[in-house]
Amino acid sequence: MESLQIFWEELGVFKYGVIVLFVLSLIYIYQIIRRCVIVSRKVKPVDKQEHEGVSVIITSHNNAECLKKNLPSFLMQACDKFEVIVVDECSEDDTQDVLTEIQKDYPQLRSTRIFPDTKFRFTKKLAINIGVLAAKYDILLFSEINCRPASIHWVKTMESCFDKNTATVVGFANYDFSEQNVSNLRMFRFLRFLKMMVMSKNKKYIFGDGCNMAYRKSYYIQNRGFAKNSQSYLGYDNDMVRELSKFGTIRVTKDPDTYVIIDKSNKKGDINEVSYYYASKMRLAMTERLKIDSDMIVRLLFYITAICLIIFGFYPFYVLLVAFVIFLTDVILLNICAICLKQKKLFLTSFIISTIGFVYRVYWNGYSFFNKRKWS
Repeated sequence: MESLQIFWEELGVFKYGVIVLFVLSLIYIYQIIRRCVIVSRKVKPVDKQEHEGVSVIITSHNNAECLKKNLPSFLMQACDKFEVIVVDECSEDDTQDVLTEIQKDYPQLRSTRIFPDTKFRFTKKLAINIGVLAAKYDILLFSEINCRPASIHWVKTMESCFDKNTATVVGFANYDFSEQNVSNLRMFRFLRFLKMMVMSKNKKYIFGDGCNMAYRKSYYIQNRGFAKNSQSYLGYDNDMVRELSKFGTIRVTKDPDTYVIIDKSNKKGDINEVSYYYASKMRLAMTERLKIDSDMIVRLLFYITAICLIIFGFYPFYVLLVAFVIFLTDVILLNICAICLKQKKLFLTSFIISTIGFVYRVYWNGYSFFNKRKWS
């Protein structure tokens, strides 16, 4: 005991570095284990006596080819009570002709249109509002036309997540692993969904996903829709999650039947979803942003502290061993999460991806895109 005390005193200023490294390593391990537990745990299905109807709402702007390819997947759902509403956002291509042809085979398809001479700067929120007002059912299920359900039970399973206390349900959407040149986007969406699950568990409702989310029409009307910020593209999904959390529970579901597959878009002018994510974060208060990035900050501080101790020659072998063991634990647990979400070819570590994403996206894509495009 006395020799240990002598050793501790001989460390000098290094003992503070050891304390910091020890505390950060505990927080780091706690975060990655908790994340894995949240993702891997089984969720009890909602016990519903009667199934409600669902209105699927999709907006489309000059996407006639996507309508031909993906719209039938939304219309061929194994559900008794549902409708699909397509809102045409000022399209100038063959969208109307395609919708007319598809309606001949699918009577549950309804469509409406915003004409190209509209006076509004951004029509996304206007289109959503038109679709909501036209919906027959209280549960509104949203997706994009460059997406398609991974299962014919998508509508029914998303609807089954609602009980009388549920305001919003957010599902998982990602690119197909067979697509080329989308690995970075797949990793981004995977990590973003993990963050959503952890934050939802912490009762922090920050982000939604316009590709796969549902909420109640009655709560949307009570909240007066997008009245607070209708002339901005930003917030058409995220704002609804934050606003509707005042009315009821926000659920994040990982049921494979609720998955949505996103098609890679090569269309010029399409919104970069990573830029959209970081631009949306910049609208939040600093305290909220710190809560979102708290795990990344802990990881970054841990490795910076470890590197500093190694550089100054403090038992470099043992410090490196500790850092490697924790890094390996992060890799293994994160890929267990990927397996739980049935994501293939995603061998990665959250430290590398989140750090690169933070440095590059925030200071380039997020900041410059936010100012140049003036989303809000």
